[in-house]
Amino acid sequence: MFDFSLWTNDNTLSLISIGLAVLGGLFVVVQIRQQTKISRADHDRQKKQSTIEFYNTLSSESYQFLDDIKGRTINIGVVNADKELRKSVIRYLSRLERLAIGVASEVYDFQILCLMSGRYLIKKYKQFKSYIDEARIEKDAPMLYKEFELLVERIEKHRSQHPNQVADKKVEVKRL
Repeated sequence: MFDFSLWTNDNTLSLISIGLAVLGGLFVVVQIRQQTKISRADHDRQKKQSTIEFYNTLSSESYQFLDDIKGRTINIGVVNADKELRKSVIRYLSRLERLAIGVASEVYDFQILCLMSGRYLIKKYKQFKSYIDEARIEKDAPMLYKEFELLVERIEKHRSQHPNQVADKKVEVKRL
């Protein structure tokens, strides 16, 4: 039989204190997990928002330049022949490189960028590819605009794997 005489008031208080400490510890762990989850969701939202803001700024600052080169083949000869065009091309490609670095380092959100402007970035890369390749040779800089190139390759791969993707990750649009 069990001997209850061992349970004195001190032992009972000690067990109650241990039990409360364990419950308090569990409560703290649950709170930390919840805060981490909330913080991560907020970070992801801010990352998406900053991606949209950076891209919108890039677009609004470059619209005139992009209108001026619409449909034109951009190569090193054409660019070097026009000082203003050269300055604009370098500025634009540098901003695209910055965007690509932000995506590669996960400062900006790849999914949002891909959905928002993936096709457009692929088109722009193809328009500037000749210039980029020639500038790499001329400047002996094989890594020039390399992050932009890698971003476009990543977008192309993603789009081929998810051709019907929309912003809601739960939905894939079915083509008729």
